[in-house]
Amino acid sequence: MAITTDQVEEVETASEVESTAELVNSLNPPGSRWRAWAIIALAVTVVALGGVSVKLGLEVRGNQHDDDRDHAVADTARRIAVQLVSLNHTSAKQNLDAIAADSTGSFRDQWDQISGNFASVLQSGQVESTGAIEESGIVTIDDAHATVLTAVTSVVKNTEAPEGQQRVYRMKMTLDHSDGRWLVSNVEFVA
Repeated sequence: MAITTDQVEEVETASEVESTAELVNSLNPPGSRWRAWAIIALAVTVVALGGVSVKLGLEVRGNQHDDDRDHAVADTARRIAVQLVSLNHTSAKQNLDAIAADSTGSFRDQWDQISGNFASVLQSGQVESTGAIEESGIVTIDDAHATVLTAVTSVVKNTEAPEGQQRVYRMKMTLDHSDGRWLVSNVEFVA
């Protein structure tokens, strides 16, 4: 049987492949390939877990930010709602100034216009009103604006009702975030 040139080249190529394989095997003993793949798999796993950890950390941080914001809005809304129904003729100016300090926008403008007359009404009627929050809840919220509903009760004493009368109010309040604080920008008394 005669050997052709092509067959000789195939034999040479096969022997080159075998010698290359022997060289690779000598550089990488049998267990080292497994170790190399294990190291690669471990590295990929570590990177993936690191990414998951960062993502979870950012979510927790985001959730903490939202929780802090929600608490600040709820606390501010409750405080302002109580201020609006807790007025006393002996401290009318301080009561009205406290509401003005927690307000902004059109509500602040309206408050500035009526507060002078309101102080006179409180003093002439000898009004003493003490309020308390019964319930409150955030309706909508983002980092700049919030809407809160509050249910407030108050006991109002004045010259016409010296023993006091209980009153119930429901308020829809809009708050805006301004200069690091939440301020009331609108108040509606709702049924």
